[in-house]
Amino acid sequence: MLAACGGAEGAADGGLTVVTSCYPLAFLATRVGGDRVSLIDLTNPGMDSHGLELSVRQVVQVQQADLVLQIPGFQPALDEAVSSAEGLEVVDVSAVTQLLAYGEGADHIHEGDAEADGHEDHGAESSDGGHEGGGPEGHDHGPLDPHFWHDPLRMAEVGDALAEHLAQIAPEGGEDFSSAAAQLRTELEELDEELASRYEEHADAPFITSHAAYTYLAQRYHLRQIGIAGVDPETEPSPQRLLELERLIEDEGVSTVFFETTASPKVAQTLAENVGIEAAELDNLETQLDEQQDYPAVMRSNSRALIESWT
Repeated sequence: MLAACGGAEGAADGGLTVVTSCYPLAFLATRVGGDRVSLIDLTNPGMDSHGLELSVRQVVQVQQADLVLQIPGFQPALDEAVSSAEGLEVVDVSAVTQLLAYGEGADHIHEGDAEADGHEDHGAESSDGGHEGGGPEGHDHGPLDPHFWHDPLRMAEVGDALAEHLAQIAPEGGEDFSSAAAQLRTELEELDEELASRYEEHADAPFITSHAAYTYLAQRYHLRQIGIAGVDPETEPSPQRLLELERLIEDEGVSTVFFETTASPKVAQTLAENVGIEAAELDNLETQLDEQQDYPAVMRSNSRALIESWT
């Protein structure tokens, strides 16, 4: 059955079947696993990966996979499929890289506003690559912000952990996985240095987005994200919230409101129209919108869009 499903051709030849549910994890699995891995990505380009729903066939794919990459609390349907399978090999992203608590570093427009997620404690970094506390309970996405992939160094940490897990499952490929992860880490560290250089002149610059999917980007590069909605793109902002945003746009001279392909642009576009500024697209990387644009390319493209809005 796996060999007959999309993305699982290699399973029939003894390749490792790896299941992912958002583009950044698929990118890591492809780069680290190489030809030894048969990838099953549960998302389609342009879909809202937050609201992932699984067919019966996809649940079977998850439960029969050699390895599943999971961000607990991000996608309840995947969490349920994983928890109902016995002996399933899982890379829990929250256990191999430090995820931010939901609302951590929130950039509140005024005291008591809990809808904005941005960056206040600029540059705060944890020396602990592990995960303390927190599970998929509480908020719809759990207490942890799932959008770690906007930080290239956290991506590198997950890539390293993935190589270790794959090597445990298929020891004969251990050297290949380790070498691929090391090469990927080098590329991601170079990307991080490049982005840090680009953003350096724009420390504390604000940017407004449809939902607060860029907290890790803001933290890593000392920016100030202001989400119209919170971590969940389905959250509707209150009229009071929109008025506060209009005042902020005027006070700080914000030139652009960013929307995302995977979420409705209506609120962002209406906000931009109300104050007479531009609305532009920012790729949240939850799915791959263009096969010619991989993870590093999109990170660079997003940086150009942001910097253009500040200059």
